Amino acid sequence: MLRRRNSVLSIFCLLLFFPALLAIANDTQPQKEQAANTKKRLKDIPVGPFHLDLAANIRLRAEYQSGFDVRRYEPDTKDRFMLTRIMLDLSLRFDLDRRLFVQFRDAHAPGTRLKSENFIKSNPFEDLWDIRQLYFEWNNIGGSPLGARIGRQQISYGDQRIFGPGLWGNTGRYAWDAAMLKIDTPRIGIDAWIGRPVKNRPEVWPNREFDAPVAAVIYGSVKKLPFRLDVFYAGKYDGKSRTNGESGTGDLKSHSIGFQLQKPAREWLDFTAAFISQTGHYGKDSLRAFGSNAAVGMTFPVKWRPRLAGQFTWGSGDTNPADGIHGTFDGVFGGADINFYGDLNLFFWANLRDYEWDLHLQPARNMKLMFEHHYFTLDQARDAWYTTGMAVLRRDLAGNSGTALGHEINLRFSWVPIRGFEVLAGWGRFIPGNFVKASGQANAASGLFLQTAYDF
Repeated sequence: MLRRRNSVLSIFCLLLFFPALLAIANDTQPQKEQAANTKKRLKDIPVGPFHLDLAANIRLRAEYQSGFDVRRYEPDTKDRFMLTRIMLDLSLRFDLDRRLFVQFRDAHAPGTRLKSENFIKSNPFEDLWDIRQLYFEWNNIGGSPLGARIGRQQISYGDQRIFGPGLWGNTGRYAWDAAMLKIDTPRIGIDAWIGRPVKNRPEVWPNREFDAPVAAVIYGSVKKLPFRLDVFYAGKYDGKSRTNGESGTGDLKSHSIGFQLQKPAREWLDFTAAFISQTGHYGKDSLRAFGSNAAVGMTFPVKWRPRLAGQFTWGSGDTNPADGIHGTFDGVFGGADINFYGDLNLFFWANLRDYEWDLHLQPARNMKLMFEHHYFTLDQARDAWYTTGMAVLRRDLAGNSGTALGHEINLRFSWVPIRGFEVLAGWGRFIPGNFVKASGQANAASGLFLQTAYDF
Protein backbone atom coordinates (compact mmCIF):
# COMPACT_ATOMS: atom_id res chain seq x y z
CA MET A 1 0.00 0.00 0.00
CA LEU A 2 2.82 2.42 0.88
CA ARG A 3 4.65 1.81 -2.43
CA ARG A 4 1.38 2.33 -4.32
CA ARG A 5 0.87 5.61 -2.51
CA ASN A 6 4.43 6.66 -3.34
CA SER A 7 3.81 5.99 -7.03
CA VAL A 8 0.62 8.02 -6.97
CA LEU A 9 2.41 10.92 -5.31
CA SER A 10 5.23 10.78 -7.87
CA ILE A 11 2.71 11.00 -10.72
CA PHE A 12 0.96 13.84 -8.89
CA CYS A 13 4.25 15.73 -8.63
CA LEU A 14 4.96 15.23 -12.34
CA LEU A 15 1.54 16.64 -13.19
CA LEU A 16 2.26 19.69 -11.08
CA PHE A 17 5.49 20.18 -13.03
CA PHE A 18 3.58 20.15 -16.32
CA PRO A 19 3.15 23.95 -16.71
CA ALA A 20 6.88 24.48 -16.30
CA LEU A 21 7.67 21.73 -18.79
CA LEU A 22 5.42 23.44 -21.32
CA ALA A 23 7.48 26.57 -20.93
CA ILE A 24 10.61 24.64 -21.85
CA ALA A 25 9.03 23.33 -25.03
CA ASN A 26 7.42 26.64 -26.06
CA ASP A 27 8.12 30.34 -25.95
CA THR A 28 9.02 31.07 -22.31
CA GLN A 29 8.02 34.75 -22.12
CA PRO A 30 4.25 34.15 -21.85
CA GLN A 31 4.98 31.43 -19.30
CA LYS A 32 7.05 33.87 -17.25
CA GLU A 33 4.20 36.34 -17.25
CA GLN A 34 1.77 33.58 -16.36
CA ALA A 35 3.99 32.41 -13.48
CA ALA A 36 4.21 35.97 -12.16
CA ASN A 37 0.44 36.36 -12.33
CA THR A 38 -0.04 33.01 -10.59
CA LYS A 39 2.25 34.04 -7.74
CA LYS A 40 0.42 37.36 -7.49
CA ARG A 41 -2.92 35.58 -7.18
CA LEU A 42 -1.55 33.43 -4.36
CA LYS A 43 -0.56 36.46 -2.28
CA ASP A 44 -2.62 38.79 -0.14
CA ILE A 45 -5.81 36.71 -0.30
CA PRO A 46 -8.52 38.26 1.97
CA VAL A 47 -9.69 35.88 4.72
CA GLY A 48 -12.08 37.86 6.88
CA PRO A 49 -10.00 40.51 8.68
CA PHE A 50 -6.76 38.70 7.75
CA HIS A 51 -4.71 38.14 4.60
CA LEU A 52 -3.33 34.80 3.40
CA ASP A 53 -0.17 34.12 1.38
CA LEU A 54 0.30 30.71 -0.25
CA ALA A 55 3.48 29.16 -1.64
CA ALA A 56 4.80 25.71 -2.45
CA ASN A 57 7.95 23.84 -3.38
CA ILE A 58 7.77 20.57 -5.32
CA ARG A 59 10.92 18.53 -5.82
CA LEU A 60 11.72 15.24 -7.56
CA ARG A 61 15.17 13.67 -7.41
CA ALA A 62 16.32 10.37 -8.84
CA GLU A 63 19.50 8.98 -7.24
CA TYR A 64 21.85 6.10 -7.85
CA GLN A 65 24.38 5.21 -5.14
CA SER A 66 27.21 2.70 -5.35
CA GLY A 67 29.56 1.96 -2.46
CA PHE A 68 27.58 4.04 0.05
CA ASP A 69 24.08 4.91 1.16
CA VAL A 70 22.50 7.86 2.95
CA ARG A 71 23.82 6.57 6.28
CA ARG A 72 27.47 5.73 5.61
CA TYR A 73 30.28 4.53 3.36
CA GLU A 74 29.44 0.89 2.62
CA PRO A 75 31.46 -0.91 -0.09
CA ASP A 76 29.64 -3.44 -2.30
CA THR A 77 26.31 -1.70 -1.61
CA LYS A 78 24.03 -0.22 -4.28
CA ASP A 79 20.76 1.65 -4.05
CA ARG A 80 18.55 3.45 -6.54
CA PHE A 81 15.42 5.40 -5.71
CA MET A 82 13.26 8.43 -6.38
CA LEU A 83 12.90 11.15 -3.75
CA THR A 84 9.62 13.08 -3.86
CA ARG A 85 8.92 16.09 -1.67
CA ILE A 86 6.09 18.62 -1.48
CA MET A 87 6.24 21.60 0.89
CA LEU A 88 3.15 23.80 1.20
CA ASP A 89 3.40 27.17 2.98
CA LEU A 90 0.50 29.16 4.44
CA SER A 91 1.13 32.56 6.00
CA LEU A 92 -1.88 34.18 7.71
CA ARG A 93 -1.10 37.86 8.28
CA PHE A 94 -2.92 39.82 10.94
CA ASP A 95 -1.12 43.03 9.91
CA LEU A 96 2.31 44.03 8.60
CA ASP A 97 4.08 42.81 11.75
CA ARG A 98 2.12 39.77 12.95
CA ARG A 99 1.56 36.47 11.23
CA LEU A 100 0.88 32.78 11.78
CA PHE A 101 3.01 30.57 9.53
CA VAL A 102 2.37 26.88 8.75
CA GLN A 103 4.44 24.62 6.51
CA PHE A 104 3.33 21.10 5.63
CA ARG A 105 5.90 18.69 4.21
CA ASP A 106 5.30 15.33 2.51
CA ALA A 107 8.36 13.22 1.62
CA HIS A 108 8.73 9.75 0.12
CA ALA A 109 11.50 7.54 -1.31
CA PRO A 110 10.02 4.91 -3.65
CA GLY A 111 12.48 2.24 -4.71
CA THR A 112 15.00 2.46 -1.86
CA ARG A 113 16.12 -0.71 -0.13
CA LEU A 114 16.19 1.10 3.23
CA LYS A 115 13.26 0.92 5.66
CA SER A 116 12.25 3.21 8.49
CA GLU A 117 13.76 0.82 11.04
CA ASN A 118 17.17 1.30 9.39
CA PHE A 119 17.27 4.84 10.80
CA ILE A 120 17.83 5.03 14.56
CA LYS A 121 17.04 8.71 14.94
CA SER A 122 15.44 10.87 12.25
CA ASN A 123 14.29 9.34 8.98
CA PRO A 124 15.99 11.36 6.20
CA PHE A 125 13.80 9.89 3.43
CA GLU A 126 10.12 9.69 4.40
CA ASP A 127 7.57 11.62 6.43
CA LEU A 128 3.87 11.68 5.59
CA TRP A 129 2.26 15.14 5.38
CA ASP A 130 3.72 16.29 8.66
CA ILE A 131 4.01 19.78 10.10
CA ARG A 132 7.54 20.98 9.44
CA GLN A 133 6.91 24.52 10.69
CA LEU A 134 4.17 26.13 12.78
CA TYR A 135 4.96 29.39 14.52
CA PHE A 136 3.62 32.80 15.47
CA GLU A 137 5.80 35.80 14.64
CA TRP A 138 5.49 39.40 15.82
CA ASN A 139 7.96 42.04 14.64
CA ASN A 140 8.33 45.70 15.69
CA ILE A 141 6.44 45.10 18.91
CA GLY A 142 4.90 48.41 20.01
CA GLY A 143 6.89 50.23 17.34
CA SER A 144 10.17 49.07 18.88
CA PRO A 145 12.98 47.05 17.25
CA LEU A 146 11.93 44.03 19.33
CA GLY A 147 10.34 40.96 17.80
CA ALA A 148 9.48 37.40 18.80
CA ARG A 149 8.85 34.03 17.17
CA ILE A 150 7.57 30.98 18.99
CA GLY A 151 6.77 27.49 17.73
CA ARG A 152 8.21 24.94 15.31
CA GLN A 153 10.56 26.78 12.98
CA GLN A 154 13.45 26.54 10.56
CA ILE A 155 16.54 28.50 11.65
CA SER A 156 19.57 29.21 9.49
CA TYR A 157 22.26 31.88 9.27
CA GLY A 158 24.97 32.89 6.81
CA ASP A 159 26.03 30.19 4.36
CA GLN A 160 24.43 27.49 6.62
CA ARG A 161 27.77 25.88 7.44
CA ILE A 162 27.31 26.54 11.17
CA PHE A 163 23.51 26.86 11.43
CA GLY A 164 21.44 25.34 8.64
CA PRO A 165 18.28 23.31 8.02
CA GLY A 166 19.93 20.68 5.81
CA LEU A 167 17.20 20.78 3.17
CA TRP A 168 19.13 18.75 0.59
CA GLY A 169 17.93 15.77 2.59
CA ASN A 170 14.37 14.78 1.77
CA THR A 171 12.92 15.55 5.21
CA GLY A 172 15.40 18.23 6.25
CA ARG A 173 17.93 17.93 9.04
CA TYR A 174 17.02 20.72 11.47
CA ALA A 175 13.64 22.12 12.44
CA TRP A 176 13.31 23.47 15.97
CA ASP A 177 10.65 23.72 18.64
CA ALA A 178 11.95 27.05 19.90
CA ALA A 179 11.19 30.44 21.38
CA MET A 180 13.12 33.34 19.85
CA LEU A 181 13.56 36.99 20.85
CA LYS A 182 14.72 39.28 18.04
CA ILE A 183 16.29 42.75 17.95
CA ASP A 184 16.50 44.43 14.55
CA THR A 185 18.09 47.88 14.18
CA PRO A 186 19.74 49.59 11.20
CA ARG A 187 23.17 48.67 12.60
CA ILE A 188 22.76 45.27 14.24
CA GLY A 189 20.46 42.27 14.31
CA ILE A 190 20.35 39.87 17.25
CA ASP A 191 18.47 36.58 17.66
CA ALA A 192 18.35 34.94 21.09
CA TRP A 193 16.58 31.60 21.25
CA ILE A 194 16.24 28.33 23.10
CA GLY A 195 14.84 25.10 21.71
CA ARG A 196 15.13 21.42 20.82
CA PRO A 197 15.52 19.85 17.36
CA VAL A 198 12.64 17.86 15.84
CA LYS A 199 12.84 14.15 15.03
CA ASN A 200 11.43 13.11 11.61
CA ARG A 201 9.55 9.81 11.90
CA PRO A 202 6.91 8.67 9.35
CA GLU A 203 5.18 6.45 11.93
CA VAL A 204 4.60 9.40 14.30
CA TRP A 205 2.26 12.34 13.66
CA PRO A 206 2.96 15.08 14.35
CA ASN A 207 6.70 14.73 14.73
CA ARG A 208 8.08 15.05 18.26
CA GLU A 209 11.15 16.91 19.42
CA PHE A 210 14.22 15.12 20.73
CA ASP A 211 14.37 15.16 24.52
CA ALA A 212 17.97 16.42 24.26
CA PRO A 213 20.10 18.29 23.63
CA VAL A 214 18.62 21.65 24.52
CA ALA A 215 20.16 24.46 22.48
CA ALA A 216 20.59 28.04 23.65
CA VAL A 217 21.82 30.48 21.00
CA ILE A 218 22.64 34.17 20.72
CA TYR A 219 23.40 35.15 17.13
CA GLY A 220 24.33 38.70 16.10
CA SER A 221 24.86 40.32 12.69
CA VAL A 222 26.69 43.59 12.12
CA LYS A 223 25.09 45.53 9.27
CA LYS A 224 26.24 48.23 6.82
CA LEU A 225 29.66 46.70 6.28
CA PRO A 226 31.15 45.83 2.87
CA PHE A 227 30.82 42.19 3.94
CA ARG A 228 28.64 40.11 6.26
CA LEU A 229 29.96 39.76 9.82
CA ASP A 230 28.21 37.52 12.35
CA VAL A 231 29.21 36.61 15.90
CA PHE A 232 27.48 33.99 18.00
CA TYR A 233 27.28 31.80 21.06
CA ALA A 234 25.69 28.33 20.90
CA GLY A 235 25.20 26.14 23.97
CA LYS A 236 24.19 22.47 24.05
CA TYR A 237 22.98 20.76 27.20
CA ASP A 238 22.01 17.14 27.82
CA GLY A 239 21.57 16.46 31.52
CA LYS A 240 20.55 12.80 31.24
CA SER A 241 24.04 11.42 32.03
CA ARG A 242 24.33 9.49 28.77
CA THR A 243 27.28 11.18 27.06
CA ASN A 244 30.16 8.70 26.88
CA GLY A 245 33.51 10.36 27.48
CA GLU A 246 36.95 8.81 27.88
CA SER A 247 36.77 9.17 31.65
CA GLY A 248 33.17 7.99 32.03
CA THR A 249 29.55 8.73 31.25
CA GLY A 250 28.01 12.05 32.26
CA ASP A 251 26.26 15.18 31.03
CA LEU A 252 26.96 17.21 27.89
CA LYS A 253 27.64 20.92 28.45
CA SER A 254 29.04 22.44 25.28
CA HIS A 255 29.78 26.12 24.64
CA SER A 256 30.60 27.27 21.08
CA ILE A 257 31.74 30.85 20.51
CA GLY A 258 32.71 32.11 17.09
CA PHE A 259 32.32 34.36 14.10
CA GLN A 260 31.43 34.06 10.44
CA LEU A 261 32.51 36.53 7.77
CA GLN A 262 31.24 36.44 4.19
CA LYS A 263 31.57 38.56 1.06
CA PRO A 264 29.26 37.11 -1.63
CA ALA A 265 30.36 36.71 -5.26
CA ARG A 266 28.77 39.90 -6.61
CA GLU A 267 32.04 41.28 -7.95
CA TRP A 268 35.31 39.66 -9.05
CA LEU A 269 36.38 38.65 -5.51
CA ASP A 270 34.47 36.67 -2.89
CA PHE A 271 35.61 35.20 0.41
CA THR A 272 34.40 33.58 3.61
CA ALA A 273 35.99 32.89 6.96
CA ALA A 274 34.75 31.27 10.14
CA PHE A 275 36.17 30.16 13.47
CA ILE A 276 34.49 28.43 16.40
CA SER A 277 35.96 27.53 19.77
CA GLN A 278 34.26 24.81 21.84
CA THR A 279 34.65 24.35 25.59
CA GLY A 280 32.71 22.67 28.38
CA HIS A 281 32.23 19.05 29.46
CA TYR A 282 31.69 15.91 27.40
CA GLY A 283 30.62 13.23 29.85
CA LYS A 284 33.37 13.17 32.47
CA ASP A 285 35.85 14.76 30.04
CA SER A 286 36.85 18.36 29.51
CA LEU A 287 35.82 19.65 26.09
CA ARG A 288 38.43 21.54 24.07
CA ALA A 289 37.79 21.66 20.32
CA PHE A 290 37.62 24.07 17.41
CA GLY A 291 36.42 24.40 13.84
CA SER A 292 37.50 26.78 11.11
CA ASN A 293 36.93 27.51 7.45
CA ALA A 294 38.50 29.92 4.98
CA ALA A 295 37.72 30.31 1.28
CA VAL A 296 38.53 32.75 -1.50
CA GLY A 297 37.24 32.88 -5.07
CA MET A 298 37.91 34.99 -8.17
CA THR A 299 35.44 35.50 -11.02
CA PHE A 300 36.96 36.60 -14.32
CA PRO A 301 35.04 39.07 -16.55
CA VAL A 302 35.28 36.97 -19.71
CA LYS A 303 32.96 34.62 -21.58
CA TRP A 304 31.37 31.95 -19.35
CA ARG A 305 32.49 33.98 -16.29
CA PRO A 306 34.91 31.35 -14.92
CA ARG A 307 35.26 31.34 -11.14
CA LEU A 308 38.31 29.77 -9.53
CA ALA A 309 38.15 29.14 -5.79
CA GLY A 310 40.00 27.37 -3.05
CA GLN A 311 39.13 26.66 0.54
CA PHE A 312 40.30 24.84 3.63
CA THR A 313 38.03 23.43 6.31
CA TRP A 314 39.40 22.17 9.62
CA GLY A 315 37.51 20.38 12.38
CA SER A 316 39.71 19.39 15.29
CA GLY A 317 40.16 15.78 16.35
CA ASP A 318 41.07 14.09 19.60
CA THR A 319 44.83 13.79 20.02
CA ASN A 320 44.76 11.17 22.78
CA PRO A 321 41.77 8.87 23.35
CA ALA A 322 42.73 8.27 26.99
CA ASP A 323 43.70 11.67 28.43
CA GLY A 324 40.26 12.82 29.65
CA ILE A 325 40.13 15.70 27.14
CA HIS A 326 37.55 15.51 24.34
CA GLY A 327 39.05 17.27 21.34
CA THR A 328 36.60 16.37 18.56
CA PHE A 329 34.71 19.31 17.05
CA ASP A 330 31.01 18.57 16.53
CA GLY A 331 29.99 20.97 13.72
CA VAL A 332 27.54 22.99 15.93
CA PHE A 333 24.17 22.82 14.05
CA GLY A 334 25.38 23.06 10.47
CA GLY A 335 23.60 21.99 7.30
CA ALA A 336 26.13 19.26 6.55
CA ASP A 337 24.27 17.81 3.58
CA ILE A 338 24.61 20.72 1.14
CA ASN A 339 27.91 19.69 -0.51
CA PHE A 340 30.23 21.44 1.96
CA TYR A 341 32.21 18.18 2.27
CA GLY A 342 31.46 16.58 -1.06
CA ASP A 343 28.17 15.64 -2.70
CA LEU A 344 28.25 12.04 -1.41
CA ASN A 345 27.98 13.21 2.23
CA LEU A 346 30.60 10.76 3.48
CA PHE A 347 32.33 13.33 5.70
CA PHE A 348 31.49 15.66 8.56
CA TRP A 349 33.12 18.69 10.18
CA ALA A 350 34.76 16.56 12.90
CA ASN A 351 38.38 15.33 13.00
CA LEU A 352 38.62 16.50 9.41
CA ARG A 353 40.84 18.52 7.12
CA ASP A 354 39.27 19.27 3.75
CA TYR A 355 41.42 20.82 1.01
CA GLU A 356 39.16 21.96 -1.82
CA TRP A 357 39.48 23.71 -5.15
CA ASP A 358 36.62 24.63 -7.49
CA LEU A 359 36.00 25.72 -11.06
CA HIS A 360 32.57 27.19 -11.83
CA LEU A 361 31.43 28.21 -15.31
CA GLN A 362 28.35 30.02 -16.59
CA PRO A 363 27.77 29.00 -20.25
CA ALA A 364 24.53 31.03 -20.35
CA ARG A 365 22.66 33.41 -18.09
CA ASN A 366 20.49 30.58 -16.77
CA MET A 367 23.10 27.78 -16.74
CA LYS A 368 25.95 26.86 -14.40
CA LEU A 369 28.56 24.13 -14.58
CA MET A 370 30.49 23.30 -11.40
CA PHE A 371 33.60 21.14 -10.94
CA GLU A 372 34.86 20.60 -7.39
CA HIS A 373 37.71 18.54 -5.98
CA HIS A 374 38.20 17.61 -2.32
CA TYR A 375 41.15 15.99 -0.61
CA PHE A 376 40.19 14.72 2.84
CA THR A 377 42.44 13.74 5.73
CA LEU A 378 41.89 13.03 9.40
CA ASP A 379 43.07 15.77 11.72
CA GLN A 380 44.24 13.22 14.29
CA ALA A 381 45.20 9.65 13.34
CA ARG A 382 43.91 8.13 16.61
CA ASP A 383 40.47 9.69 16.30
CA ALA A 384 37.68 8.44 14.00
CA TRP A 385 36.39 9.04 10.50
CA TYR A 386 33.00 10.69 11.09
CA THR A 387 30.16 10.95 8.63
CA THR A 388 27.08 13.21 8.72
CA GLY A 389 25.57 13.50 12.19
CA MET A 390 28.81 12.53 14.02
CA ALA A 391 28.38 8.83 13.17
CA VAL A 392 31.66 6.91 13.47
CA LEU A 393 32.62 5.07 10.29
CA ARG A 394 36.09 3.75 11.18
CA ARG A 395 38.68 4.24 13.88
CA ASP A 396 42.26 3.10 14.51
CA LEU A 397 43.03 3.79 18.18
CA ALA A 398 46.71 2.99 17.60
CA GLY A 399 46.97 5.52 14.78
CA ASN A 400 48.82 3.11 12.49
CA SER A 401 46.50 3.57 9.48
CA GLY A 402 47.65 7.11 8.70
CA THR A 403 45.37 10.06 8.02
CA ALA A 404 44.66 10.06 4.26
CA LEU A 405 40.92 9.52 3.74
CA GLY A 406 40.93 10.12 0.00
CA HIS A 407 39.75 12.30 -2.86
CA GLU A 408 36.24 13.18 -3.99
CA ILE A 409 35.39 14.69 -7.38
CA ASN A 410 32.01 16.35 -7.95
CA LEU A 411 30.34 17.63 -11.13
CA ARG A 412 27.03 19.55 -11.10
CA PHE A 413 24.97 21.21 -13.81
CA SER A 414 22.18 23.69 -13.09
CA TRP A 415 19.61 25.03 -15.59
CA VAL A 416 16.81 27.48 -14.78
CA PRO A 417 14.68 27.66 -17.96
CA ILE A 418 11.98 29.77 -16.30
CA ARG A 419 11.71 31.57 -13.00
CA GLY A 420 10.95 29.17 -10.18
CA PHE A 421 11.91 26.00 -12.07
CA GLU A 422 15.37 24.38 -11.84
CA VAL A 423 16.91 21.28 -13.34
CA LEU A 424 19.96 20.06 -11.43
CA ALA A 425 22.18 17.08 -12.30
CA GLY A 426 25.27 15.81 -10.55
CA TRP A 427 27.88 13.08 -10.34
CA GLY A 428 30.41 12.34 -7.63
CA ARG A 429 33.17 9.78 -7.05
CA PHE A 430 35.14 9.05 -3.90
CA ILE A 431 38.60 7.47 -4.27
CA PRO A 432 39.76 5.98 -0.94
CA GLY A 433 43.10 6.90 0.60
CA ASN A 434 45.56 4.99 2.77
CA PHE A 435 43.54 5.23 6.01
CA VAL A 436 40.50 3.66 4.36
CA LYS A 437 42.58 0.96 2.69
CA ALA A 438 44.38 0.08 5.93
CA SER A 439 41.24 -0.05 8.09
CA GLY A 440 38.93 -2.23 5.99
CA GLN A 441 37.38 -2.71 2.58
CA ALA A 442 38.18 0.25 0.34
CA ASN A 443 36.21 0.26 -2.89
CA ALA A 444 35.55 3.52 -4.71
CA ALA A 445 32.09 5.02 -4.22
CA SER A 446 30.01 6.84 -6.84
CA GLY A 447 26.75 8.74 -6.86
CA LEU A 448 24.53 10.15 -9.60
CA PHE A 449 21.41 12.32 -9.34
CA LEU A 450 18.92 14.21 -11.49
CA GLN A 451 16.62 16.70 -9.79
CA THR A 452 13.84 19.06 -10.78
CA ALA A 453 12.42 21.63 -8.39
CA TYR A 454 9.50 24.00 -8.86
CA ASP A 455 8.56 26.94 -6.61
CA PHE A 456 5.28 28.83 -6.90
